[in-house]
Amino acid sequence: MKKTILLAIIACLFSCQNQTLIFNPENLTDNDLVTFHASANGDGIVFPVPFEGAVLSYSLYSSGEDAAYDPTDWTLKGSNDGNIWTIVDERKGQSFCSRFQEVVCVVQNPSSYSQYMLEAVVAKGDTVKISEAVFSDKNMLEGWEIFKYPEINFKVEDPDTEGARIYGELVQNPDEYVKYHARKVAEILYYTAQDTMVNVEQIDYTLKEYDGISAKGGSSPRVYIVYSTKHIENSAQESLFKLNFETRGVLYHELVHAYQFEPKGCGSYSTNRVFWACIEGIADAVRAEAGYFDMSTRRPGGNWMDGYRTTGFFLQWLNTKDTNALRKFHLTVRDLEVWSFDEAIKMVFGKDASIDGMWNEYQDFLLSQQ
Repeated sequence: MKKTILLAIIACLFSCQNQTLIFNPENLTDNDLVTFHASANGDGIVFPVPFEGAVLSYSLYSSGEDAAYDPTDWTLKGSNDGNIWTIVDERKGQSFCSRFQEVVCVVQNPSSYSQYMLEAVVAKGDTVKISEAVFSDKNMLEGWEIFKYPEINFKVEDPDTEGARIYGELVQNPDEYVKYHARKVAEILYYTAQDTMVNVEQIDYTLKEYDGISAKGGSSPRVYIVYSTKHIENSAQESLFKLNFETRGVLYHELVHAYQFEPKGCGSYSTNRVFWACIEGIADAVRAEAGYFDMSTRRPGGNWMDGYRTTGFFLQWLNTKDTNALRKFHLTVRDLEVWSFDEAIKMVFGKDASIDGMWNEYQDFLLSQQ
């Protein structure tokens, strides 16, 4: 046994003799996608385990730099002594569909280790740039392995605009970009991919030069989303990261309209304010839950019937009372024959709850934050 361990240590030292080891890389664990870590191909980036037990999945995020620096192949190894390293996950031929993009990996051979080492390479060149690495003791794809991704038809109607050019800097693979966000929206609205959900088979996503932001048209199974190149250009004036924040946020909102249920027994979008406030409120609530609103902009006042952010921030706040409140609220839209905010609140929190009481509690919370 001692001879075997010694040989393993010698083998590791021999294989790593030209490898630089980087311990606790601050820029990869600072929860900031603007910062990034740069290292040579194959260098070992060593992370301590932030929790007890095995790493079951992890995410790598691309940087805001040129896509040529994105890793295409990587190996994740675990160790308990810093000498003997065991491969727990290997990936080849990977790609990131955009800047600041997450790739989720479920660990192939999980086991408990005290530290992990990531070795990554790029397809061409000798420098790897990664924005963030996140480790989890849960399978972050559990329940969503069989999600039915829609077919994406991406089109640039005005390719010569500055906004279209900038969008190309942010998004390298528009089809995969929209598919990724479609699943993320479904994860917030539903529990698993096996749930009964709105069937979205095709999304036509178009960049167009017009005065506006974005709009969704059509209905299941085919929907249409248009995104303004003028808005893209305006959003990019501060930085590519700010454009990323806005573009993802807008896409979350529009995709909710594709995947959400519509309330029954209360008219239509254009004829009834309850219907309208429900639809737009849930869309902005999902955007807020995904992290693509500046939550410091929440202010007391208004009414739950105001729609968009005012309603959305309120509905997202309900998750502080029940982590599944937003999902449950959305399912009331499917289940109530005559939908109303008050009946939805009662269905989620019990018959003694009311929309007035919950809204007043939310207002007290906002006042306490000032």
